[in-house]
Amino acid sequence: MNTIDNAQSRLCMVTTNFNYGAYLDDCMSSILSSPGAERVDYVVMDGGSTDGSVDIIKKYEPHLKHWQSQKDEGMYHAIEAGFAHSDAPYMGWLNSDDKLAPWAIQTVLDIFDQLPQVRWITSRFPMQATKAGVPMMTRIMPAADKWGFFNGEHIRTSTGPSTGWIVQDCTFWRRDLWDEAGGRFDTSLKLAADFELWARFMLCAELYMVPTPLGIYRVQGENKAMAAADAYREECEKVLQRHRGVVDEDPDLLSERVIYKKMMSVGLGKLVTKSKRPIMKLISYNHDKGRYEAQDQNT
Repeated sequence: MNTIDNAQSRLCMVTTNFNYGAYLDDCMSSILSSPGAERVDYVVMDGGSTDGSVDIIKKYEPHLKHWQSQKDEGMYHAIEAGFAHSDAPYMGWLNSDDKLAPWAIQTVLDIFDQLPQVRWITSRFPMQATKAGVPMMTRIMPAADKWGFFNGEHIRTSTGPSTGWIVQDCTFWRRDLWDEAGGRFDTSLKLAADFELWARFMLCAELYMVPTPLGIYRVQGENKAMAAADAYREECEKVLQRHRGVVDEDPDLLSERVIYKKMMSVGLGKLVTKSKRPIMKLISYNHDKGRYEAQDQNT
């Protein structure tokens, strides 16, 4: 568990970029203009852009822990190298075409400061924005757990039951979890190394849902996860194949649990037989105590 003094604890954020200068300023300012930004070790890893991205990075240079612009070995290798430039106990990354919600940094810091037992979090309400960066929609991801994850609950298909992807721009964790899970990405995966990292995190710790948007995914027409959706899904399925046997497989139960989780997330849990209600790990805010709480919800 994290033993660092929370009053001094910092969040390491890494952004990778290659010729996405049209979006980079929005991305960087969403981190550096946020409440809590003074506690962020912000690292920008540029892959040798030629579109003016470096000028944008230099504008923010006084507020950066580290930045570089040179050819790299791919996005995930660059993110991993970026993490090595900070020893901050909280971690996350943000792609250069995405943004954080204005309150995200302070929310993440407060949750990890106040709840040492919580080792990683994601938003219950991932958001999408237009190419211009204007938020246009959100959806509900009710909950996540080991059984559902390894049964494919977070692989979205046209026919299979799913509560939705665990979205990278909404997901943050403690460095001790990163270290316990291997402290690396599987760079043999070109698209779904994030999903593979979530698999290793799932083996180590419960994922808690935060009841507010944190990240904003920009739909700009060249998003790899969308443009190569089938290839991304295939890599995710290969990841799950590596872990067959971690939990019992039961497609019928998966469908049932996905439905029940969705019902519970909109206040219809009492319509589900109590013995069949999945336990959902949630973060809530206690106004009387003025702090966050971690809860197991089954109603």
